[in-house]
Amino acid sequence: MNSDDPIVVNLPITTAPMTVSERRAALRQLVALFGLMNTMIELSAGGAPRSVAEHAATARDLVGELVADLAAAR
Repeated sequence: MNSDDPIVVNLPITTAPMTVSERRAALRQLVALFGLMNTMIELSAGGAPRSVAEHAATARDLVGELVADLAAAR
C-alpha cells in the first residue's frame, strides 16, 4: 500500500439509526478531530515536528474511538 492508495473501511451498509445522543457524541468527536487537524497544520507550518507527531497520534486515537463507537451503535 502506498500513499496514493485509498483507505477502505468495511462497515455494514444497513445499520440501525443512531440516536440523537449518539449523533451528538459523534459530532463532538468530529469537532475535536477538526480542531486537532487545524493545530497540526499550524504546528507543521511553524516547524514543530514533535508537537505535530503528538497531535497526529491524538487525532488517530480519536478517529479510532469514533469508528469503534459507530460500529458498536449498530
